[in-house]
Amino acid sequence: MKSRHFPLFFMATVLLLIGFNLATFYTASLAEQYTLGHVGSFFSYFQKTLLLLAFSLSVAVAVQFVNYRVFRFLAIPIYAIQTGLLTAVLFIGTGMYGSRRWITLPGSQSLQPSELHKIAIIILVAYILTLPDRRAGTGMKLLLVAAAVVPSVLLVAKEPDLGSAVMLLGIAVFMVLHFRLSNRQLLMLGLALILAAGGVWLGLKPYQRERIDTFLNPQADPLGSGYNVLQSIVATGSGGMWGRGIKGSTQAPLSFVPVQYADFVFSLVGELFGFVGSALLVVLFILLMWSTFLVFRSLTDDFARYMVIGIQAMWFLQAAVNMGMTIGLSPVTGIPLPFISYGGSSLLTQVLAASIVVSVYRTRDDLRF
Repeated sequence: MKSRHFPLFFMATVLLLIGFNLATFYTASLAEQYTLGHVGSFFSYFQKTLLLLAFSLSVAVAVQFVNYRVFRFLAIPIYAIQTGLLTAVLFIGTGMYGSRRWITLPGSQSLQPSELHKIAIIILVAYILTLPDRRAGTGMKLLLVAAAVVPSVLLVAKEPDLGSAVMLLGIAVFMVLHFRLSNRQLLMLGLALILAAGGVWLGLKPYQRERIDTFLNPQADPLGSGYNVLQSIVATGSGGMWGRGIKGSTQAPLSFVPVQYADFVFSLVGELFGFVGSALLVVLFILLMWSTFLVFRSLTDDFARYMVIGIQAMWFLQAAVNMGMTIGLSPVTGIPLPFISYGGSSLLTQVLAASIVVSVYRTRDDLRF
């Protein structure tokens, strides 16, 4: 196989992000060992990430050698299965942090369907937007997209997981915005989003409104609702320019920041590696966006282009929201940082998305090996 058949720049960026993940958790485990005198939870996360990564990469290797056009025929079945899993969560799902998001699997493992559903939505919306015009005009396609996305958003919000629900909607909106819409249709879309935002605000639960109030003024309740954000900001800033490293870190080893291995992992990066490490991670995400755009620019098939747009939107939105949440620039939503946050379903989703991009690039000209 020739290297030109693979998006090497894109693949190198993804591997660097995964390597950054492993380096972060391993360094955090050494900091725990130095501060506490024994191996703590971060080493466990490091070990589990290695196992999850091995499984995710094995699946991804198989997927990237599949012609991406297969996903067009599987779009509806994949969406139907995923919708069934989202429905099952509401009845047999396990709870954590006040929400029911996971399905328990054999071997003490769990699956978070809302994560994998992002891929299902991307594939289905790409399929709908590329239906032949003789079968569905622009208006009908938009209605079909709404009919697919709205039930998914409502099911995820019911868990409740408002952050992931909004993420699904955001991904679909980004994809639709690349569709050939008239000014009138863009206006209608804007009005629909405003109405949806109003409906979401009216339907917020008290603790969700509290999160928005905390985002606006975290100092109002520093020991209560504002604790997570304030501790995250302290941890992120405590790293200074070069980071506190193994022997100087205290926030991570002493667990001052809740869920620092997942939701607030960017604060862990800030404490361990400082501004330089945080900036390097931001640069890696910028390179991920750019390398994905280069793949997009090389494509001529609309279905492939929409899938890549959706995947790029997912990475951009998640990275922006997660990093912003960590430093108090966005409300706390529980959105993982792609490739960096600990979590089997999240890692599998991101690696699968990357493998789809590779598959699209490899088979864009119907290459066979």
